[in-house]
Amino acid sequence: MIIAYGRGGTGCFRVPLELGMGLPDEAVWIDLLHPTEEERGEIARFLKIDLPTHEEMREIEVSSRLYFENGSAYMTTPVITKSDTEHPGLGVLTFILTPTHLVTVRYVEPKSVDTFAGRLQRQPELLAGPENALLGLLDAVVGRAADVLELIGSRVDGIGRRVFDDPLPAKSKEAARKPDALREVMRDIGRIGDVTNKVRESLAGLDRLVAYLATVGVGRLNKEQRALLKSLNRDLRSLGEHAGYLGQQTNFLLDATLGVINIEQNAIIKIFSVVAVVFLPPTLIASVYGMNFESMPELDKPWGYPLALILMVISAILPLLYFRRKGWL
Repeated sequence: MIIAYGRGGTGCFRVPLELGMGLPDEAVWIDLLHPTEEERGEIARFLKIDLPTHEEMREIEVSSRLYFENGSAYMTTPVITKSDTEHPGLGVLTFILTPTHLVTVRYVEPKSVDTFAGRLQRQPELLAGPENALLGLLDAVVGRAADVLELIGSRVDGIGRRVFDDPLPAKSKEAARKPDALREVMRDIGRIGDVTNKVRESLAGLDRLVAYLATVGVGRLNKEQRALLKSLNRDLRSLGEHAGYLGQQTNFLLDATLGVINIEQNAIIKIFSVVAVVFLPPTLIASVYGMNFESMPELDKPWGYPLALILMVISAILPLLYFRRKGWL
């Protein structure tokens, strides 16, 4: 799919392009979403540039993601997608800044691109030139990353309350959390850690892209655009630090959850240990009187059986009283 954006009259236009239609004269931003080989070839002929393939976009070398060729700057960065779902993804988005147009090539659908496209109706000045379009689109991508970090922060706070807050009384029969609840907490922590790592990778790629753009755009960016680029750079550094903080919080919650699980397991083991200690003396007494030796005088006495029962009960109660006095129960 090819969509052309440009300024027309007092607003801007959005035109889906079919093969053979050609580019509108006022087009500034050309967006290629899941382009076919024919669509890539047609845009490449119109603009006299070489569009990277999907395989080339996914290469991780910096030299393959940030380079200058035939008067155009090629910049590829990872972007977070589907961050508000249970299965977030990380795709790549390529910006090609030509002397006359901004071209984006993408095989994913990040929300930031749609947000920027919707903003164009309210701010048509963003299409005053390819540089304005690029900076506006980068600002939308950075803003989306900030929104995702805010969502992660709220989820981290919610998990913290689930781990540390005990809404039930200490002596309630339901005070011990169910294993299913703790497993769900672990799953949520894993999801948050996954999203945080993807956002950090996206921010790192954007930081390199902005630094590269500041180098190659020295002669093309005006004073206002350079100021906006510096502002984006500061935002990326700040968001990177915040993402690192959230990563540390996620690791802390993971350790805390494992600690809670260990404590609850120890409490269960303590119960079994107390039961074993309580029944050990009665078992010993029953074993002694179960040997049936002829020389045992209590076997012939009528009070022998009640005496053995009384001794077993007393031997079971004494350890319980001792444990309660020590505060172990």
